[in-house]
Amino acid sequence: MGVTMNRFSLEIKLKAVQMYLSGIGSTTIARRLGIRSKGKVLVWMARYRKYGVQGLEIRSPKYDYDGDFKLKVLK
Repeated sequence: MGVTMNRFSLEIKLKAVQMYLSGIGSTTIARRLGIRSKGKVLVWMARYRKYGVQGLEIRSPKYDYDGDFKLKVLK
């Protein structure tokens, strides 16, 4: 069973973020940009808010833990 991953360019991710910040809903953005799920738009928004543009450049990890959580696990 193969898993297909759609990789979106930084340009598409930034366009989605800009549209969201201008007040367009995630469902509409997904439909207009050909993204299967509005959830992907929301993930990009969360990464943009947390890391800025750099958060959109890196490959999205399956889990995104903050530093405090990582320190608790190590202790």
